[in-house]
Amino acid sequence: MKFSYIWKSNQPASEIEIISNPSNKELLSTFEQRFFQSITLNATDFKTNRQVMIEVGNIEVIEASGHFTKIFLLDGTQLLLNKILKELSYLEPFGLVRINNSMILNLNQIHSFASGSHARLEVITKQQNKYVVSRHYAKFIKEKLL
Repeated sequence: MKFSYIWKSNQPASEIEIISNPSNKELLSTFEQRFFQSITLNATDFKTNRQVMIEVGNIEVIEASGHFTKIFLLDGTQLLLNKILKELSYLEPFGLVRINNSMILNLNQIHSFASGSHARLEVITKQQNKYVVSRHYAKFIKEKLL
């Protein structure tokens, strides 16, 4: 599918106009739902043992921890989720992408990246945390970032 952009200075900033073939109606409907949809996860707070609803955009990284996963939020809070990483693959369209066998990273939080040893990729987040992308996922991550 090809995207064409026409920039109009008289177009209101709060409005986006899309012209498409009627056969793409379902695809555009899905796109609109994902664009406006706010995905939340229900996790457990370590300190209070209470259930907390968190928005996906507030997650920096998700790390495997046995049959559970630890969620690290942007503010440093750690939460526990009763799922394995494989069950969270549906978060990929929202920018949460697997970077190695034990970690999912929010691509929207990447500040910089550089090539590492053994064809790996080193990623620095906006919170100045460093993560290593395995060579298996490095090509995919580079394509997403460039």
